[in-house]
Amino acid sequence: MAGGPHAGHMSYLLPLIQNPQNAAVNAALNAVGLAALSNIRMSPQMMLKARREYTTALSQTNYALKDPVMSKQDDILAAVVLLGMFEVVTCTDDSFIDRWMKHMEGAAKLIEFRGPDQLSRQEGLDLFTQLRAQISTSNIYREEYSSASLIELTELAKQYRNTNDHVLDNLGLIVIRLSNFCAALKDATITDPSEVIRTALTLDAELMATFINVPFPWNYKSIEVPMVDGESILPMVWGSSYHVYHSIAASSMWNNYRSSRILIHELIIDTVAGLDSSTTDQASYIQRQHLANQSRQIARQLVEDICASAPFHLGAGAEDMDEIAVPYSESTTPPNCSDWSHVHEKTSVASKQWSRGREQRPSSLVSSPFRDSSFSTISNSPNQSSFGTMSKDLFKITGAGGLTLVWPLLIAANSGLASPELRNWITACFDKIGHSMGINQALAMGKLLRNGSGSRAWLTPELGSPISV
Repeated sequence: MAGGPHAGHMSYLLPLIQNPQNAAVNAALNAVGLAALSNIRMSPQMMLKARREYTTALSQTNYALKDPVMSKQDDILAAVVLLGMFEVVTCTDDSFIDRWMKHMEGAAKLIEFRGPDQLSRQEGLDLFTQLRAQISTSNIYREEYSSASLIELTELAKQYRNTNDHVLDNLGLIVIRLSNFCAALKDATITDPSEVIRTALTLDAELMATFINVPFPWNYKSIEVPMVDGESILPMVWGSSYHVYHSIAASSMWNNYRSSRILIHELIIDTVAGLDSSTTDQASYIQRQHLANQSRQIARQLVEDICASAPFHLGAGAEDMDEIAVPYSESTTPPNCSDWSHVHEKTSVASKQWSRGREQRPSSLVSSPFRDSSFSTISNSPNQSSFGTMSKDLFKITGAGGLTLVWPLLIAANSGLASPELRNWITACFDKIGHSMGINQALAMGKLLRNGSGSRAWLTPELGSPISV
């Protein structure tokens, strides 16, 4: 929340916990922190303290929610968020998805009850933004319609933001429409395959248009990693590059975008697969196959881009920095953004295999509209900004990084387009998040992958074949 290169995630908590009268949010924060430390240190005594704090926070929050005035306060909603986070940190089985969805149902109702006034305060606006993304993801999984109130609040939120931050609400509105599209598929409001494909392509085009020129500070850099005998010198990087963002919020926004597009293209693939292949119209058949192949290429690239965001969250190579020149892509940087300068990267040459299950690392499978092919390097300069250089601090492990990465990684692994090697690599990411950051949900997700289990409910069986995992 407060310091380091990944500062600012859930920063709305800082003024709330400084008020001694906000007992519920302070107890909830203590519960989350103690639970994570207990998992890392394997300390039953610390977990006992964490659960005592959790009980206190839960009691105080439930009391406040019965009061129509107190229930609208930011500290109470923040306590609800933290109580849900406690369950993420302490979960021990694969029922975490159901519990998380029920928690999101409650959060959605509370946001609606709080109304437009919550957006006029920075803490309230930040809480709304964080929960909106989670609520939309839950609605997609459950194939449920989003409420009209969520749409109205999202449209209103723009009035309280800096212009550069409007991309958050533009994305939010499209994802809400995507959740409604999934709900319409489930209840058979939309059944015609042509309409399914047409709607999916329209949503995808709108997402791409929204992200073609993302303003500072929501853009990112793609760092190329040298390969030796076909192997990356950084075993914690999948493929030949990784991403560096200005903040965890920026990385989360991009992964929300990527996850949404993966879903869209899987819907296209499954819809095409469900059509009658015995058609006598050869031209139409070829066109459909071309569309499906194109969607596979795009979805594979999006999966790789989610994986390329992982090192930013997972403390890649901070302990063994060795000076080498690494080129970069500034394809997501607007022309007027001068503080992202050419860099001479300090990157570690790792000697230990981070993921034993990974036997091959594919390069990019299809070009992205957000990258260019020109790379250059110059020596490091003291005048460069903190994001123009790659320091050891940029790779410090943070619990917030793990919390925001687990769902995109699960979506990537269960996309039906991830190879066994990539699923093994993602499983290793879950292990690292679970053991290094104390987030048990990641371990539960890793267990799902090891068991070969799927976890998504968003593809209606009538529309296509089940996703293979």
